Amino acid sequence: MLGARASVSVGTFVAAALLAALAAAGAPSPAASLRLDGVPFRPELALTPAQRGRGLMHRRRAPADGMLFVFPSDTTGSFWMRNTLVPLRIVFFDSRGRRVRELAMTPCRREPCRLYAPGRTYRFALELPAADPRPAARLGPESELRRLGRLAT
Repeated sequence: MLGARASVSVGTFVAAALLAALAAAGAPSPAASLRLDGVPFRPELALTPAQRGRGLMHRRRAPADGMLFVFPSDTTGSFWMRNTLVPLRIVFFDSRGRRVRELAMTPCRREPCRLYAPGRTYRFALELPAADPRPAARLGPESELRRLGRLAT
């Protein structure tokens, strides 16, 4: 029988291994305390290459607070709407949470699909339902953006 300290260590190890396996399988990402234009919101997070690659594909409805794509460093990459069933609005933010570009994106069910390039460097990309009325000019707080950036792979 294991002592109390050993069982806590084993339990902690098992929990960490389970969380890593869930993340690798594309399970929901950790929660974040974010604000959009100063108002709390809870987007789904895409922190890994697999989550960012899948995005909102095959969904009949976009999440009300969208999906936030978090990159480990600044990027200039493009997005596309392959197998995405709903029109979206994408807002690109720099590492400090300032909007650098916004684009409207339409569904694409067959190749070739249009690429949506911001033409600027960004660190975060927020996909929202196309009809979302929020200005999406500022994402934050910066401390939470830095934390998410450290979690991104």
